[in-house]
Amino acid sequence: MMQDQLIRHMDDDTHNFYFMINPYFPSPGMMTKISENLPHLIRYYPSNQEVIAGKIKNVEKIDLPLLAVNGSCEAIRILLQQTPGRKLVTVPNFNEWEITEHLPIAYDATTQEIMDAIEKNHIDLVCICNPNNPTGFYRDDIQALVDAFPKVKFAIDISFIDFVDETIPACPKGKNVILIKSLGKNYGICGLRLGYIASEDEAFIETLAPFIPIWNINSITEYLLDLILENAEAYDSSRIKIIQGTARMIALLEQFEFLKVFPSKANFAMIHTLKPLKFNLKNCANKTGLDQHYYRVAYNNNYEALRDLITM
Repeated sequence: MMQDQLIRHMDDDTHNFYFMINPYFPSPGMMTKISENLPHLIRYYPSNQEVIAGKIKNVEKIDLPLLAVNGSCEAIRILLQQTPGRKLVTVPNFNEWEITEHLPIAYDATTQEIMDAIEKNHIDLVCICNPNNPTGFYRDDIQALVDAFPKVKFAIDISFIDFVDETIPACPKGKNVILIKSLGKNYGICGLRLGYIASEDEAFIETLAPFIPIWNINSITEYLLDLILENAEAYDSSRIKIIQGTARMIALLEQFEFLKVFPSKANFAMIHTLKPLKFNLKNCANKTGLDQHYYRVAYNNNYEALRDLITM
């Protein structure tokens, strides 16, 4: 049956290194509360955009004008389609960042190379995923770029910033900064579709508001926001477990001489190998600048299974 196929596809089995999820959150207690209230949550409407945006601000500890979005994909598409001008996009990247005409630049380009590209090509919008997806590369020069080009907008995808360090680094600041974040990866709720787009430039955020549906966030997701706020310590503990576990996973991957393992500040690692890998992980052949020999390995708390899977 179709519904059985869907559940099997989503099944979080012990050999899943494809989906970038949080295996430790939401907690079983949170899941029980959702189940108990599911009939009510399914039947009735959620709150409006303003209320849900306020809940995201509380959960994320962010004090900026923002819009709640149905996953970062919604924010990225609206931003790119409604922002005119020339765009510079670091590549490879989450593919949604490349849906409109743009100038590509290497994800690990130097600060000076990015500055030169902005000036030479009269760029209006710079799009950076930080940490980068799929490489895990983290840039610490974005504030310098933002300050150097106050008339250029910088769209920064911070979907994986919670995994950079046990102390989450500060986001770049400025009226020319647009922050986009998926909340699915870090909170373990990819299926519920939640994220936000935020900026100090309130007028800019207001120009995007008409493109967001009246109810784009469902009642189950809103209720989960309330539960996340109540379980902030459990979430922080889960986040730190992932950071520490990913470091151990990378150390394991580095033991294979035929793998090139890229440094990562996210909850995954990119590897290069001429040996085809056939278990459940992301092949990066569809990423700009990469081919079928590149793979993204997402953290799984059963990461030690990689010892046998890689040598199959």
